[in-house]
Amino acid sequence: MKRPIFIMCVLVAIAFAGPMLMKKPDGTPFITSPFEWFSTNLQGTKSHDSRSMTNQSFYKWQDEEGTWHYSDQPQAGEKNETVTVNTNTNLIQGLRIDKKKETTAVAKKMPEKAETPSIPLPMTVPLDKVSKMLDDANNIQQLMDNRSDQIEQATRGR
Repeated sequence: MKRPIFIMCVLVAIAFAGPMLMKKPDGTPFITSPFEWFSTNLQGTKSHDSRSMTNQSFYKWQDEEGTWHYSDQPQAGEKNETVTVNTNTNLIQGLRIDKKKETTAVAKKMPEKAETPSIPLPMTVPLDKVSKMLDDANNIQQLMDNRSDQIEQATRGR
């Protein structure tokens, strides 16, 4: 009984330690050791945090037509704005647009809709038109039944 328990303990230890000992093609381990998760470097910060803190700067400018351009080099002759981003995050502060400008721009862009007849929902139909709707539905059902009869007669003839 002791031998199977010992074998199971050894297999569990190998399963946990194996990914930390095996190396990827670039030479780094698949999983870092749990001891490294809590270690600190000389500056007192956690070592994995200091390795991953990277900031990158880029430039943005707006041309005469109002289109924004982004580049890693400043554009000559343009008013460039420097933007610094932490590359470990996926957030960039959005543009702030005044509400008044936004609503007028949306109103200009949206064309006016033409009145198009739509199928009314049953709960929006006036009571005097319900009987007409039912008659129309029965007529459509009659047309569909006639059409299926014609298809059935045409396929029997083959």
